Amino acid sequence: MSKSAKIFAATYFLGCCILMLLGALVPGSNGLVAVVAKPWGKTAVEVVANAEGRIIFVRDGAWVALTEATDQEFIDRLYKSGAGFVASSAVAFACARWIGVSLERAT
Repeated sequence: MSKSAKIFAATYFLGCCILMLLGALVPGSNGLVAVVAKPWGKTAVEVVANAEGRIIFVRDGAWVALTEATDQEFIDRLYKSGAGFVASSAVAFACARWIGVSLERAT
């Protein structure tokens, strides 16, 4: 295999991995989402409040907040309110587990 073919194969593989990762991070229309604020803008708490959402969890810095999305319109409102990134529920649960917060609901 030539050097250019190896470079192409490696680039193609990495590109596919990045696309799959981004696809996994994009939130669905409902469930928990992690709202990440822009460093130069409002805090995540302000973004969720301006989008008329309910804050489920926030840490000291207030740059990442967990909220519950009920539909795609709410996620759009988060972006319009100044969110830098809205991550999927899988990311929200992973972040919560990483910092030692239980998000399981009592039944």
